Amino acid sequence: MNDKTDNLLNGGQDLENLVLGEEPDTRLEQGTLSFSETPGARSEASAHIKSWSKVKRGVISNHNSTEENEADDAAIFAEPVLKFEIVSARTVEKENEKKHVAYTLMIRKDGVQPDPNPAVIERRYTDFLELYDGLRRNFPALMTGIPFPRKVLTGNLNPSLISARSSGFEVLLEHIGRETQLRESAALMNFLQNREEAEARHWMQAQQYDQAVPLLENIFRLLNKLYTDRHPAVLLALCRLVACSHAAGESARPERFADLALHRYEAVSDIDLLRFYVPLLQLCVRLWWALGRDKRPLEARLDDLRRRGIKVDGCPSLLDAITEFDCKK
Repeated sequence: MNDKTDNLLNGGQDLENLVLGEEPDTRLEQGTLSFSETPGARSEASAHIKSWSKVKRGVISNHNSTEENEADDAAIFAEPVLKFEIVSARTVEKENEKKHVAYTLMIRKDGVQPDPNPAVIERRYTDFLELYDGLRRNFPALMTGIPFPRKVLTGNLNPSLISARSSGFEVLLEHIGRETQLRESAALMNFLQNREEAEARHWMQAQQYDQAVPLLENIFRLLNKLYTDRHPAVLLALCRLVACSHAAGESARPERFADLALHRYEAVSDIDLLRFYVPLLQLCVRLWWALGRDKRPLEARLDDLRRRGIKVDGCPSLLDAITEFDCKK
């Protein structure tokens, strides 16, 4: 029985720190935009995500002066700041596809120190353009005066143009991060996760769950930086991760994230999200039993839901419930 984690289940922030503090170290050298002109087929997103853990880490310096220490003390009480940065770009050449540039976007939530585990995705110019056009179409007043890097007929692989476009993309994303309506928009949600989610669903349909897990974990950690703990998109991404990692035959990862999901589901009343709560509890009962943890508190929750008239018996598995939900989208 895992007493430490069982106790943390009632421990709110301690549980958050335990799980999210264990995320893979993907710190990138900050402030260095690099360009790769080596042609080659675009690596699969899951393999590309795994490769980020090998990138040289940024160095967080220690301050000794009185002025710097006073500034650090003041920063402790400041709200974490959402940051977007294009950290690299590479040219991609695939068969039957025009040569293009892929931009690596790092999303951080900096507090007292820079975020040690930023989320990273790769996008091309057309992805940023689709985001910009969608926001300008649906929120014209909020997008007034926000520029966007222009299209060019030739020279789009030129390093100077790539650098200028990267700066323009950062300005756009920083603006989105400051505006609640833009941050909650479907256009941004699609930009952040659609490509990785589509690939993950492909692997899940092929029952190659181990290939889908890195993609789903990256989506969850990214959305977790932009939205609240109990935001529908964050909870859905978390449930997907739990279900898929459990189907992949893992134990440590689904246990950690299942603990987190159970905690975050407390006080949730959104009917679309509650459809996953019973399957989540039932998965955890089986997982807890396999790990030698006390499953009785979870069974008690299910009994309570049953007494309140909520369907408990005959429910689909968490993986099936999510698959059905995705098919209806």
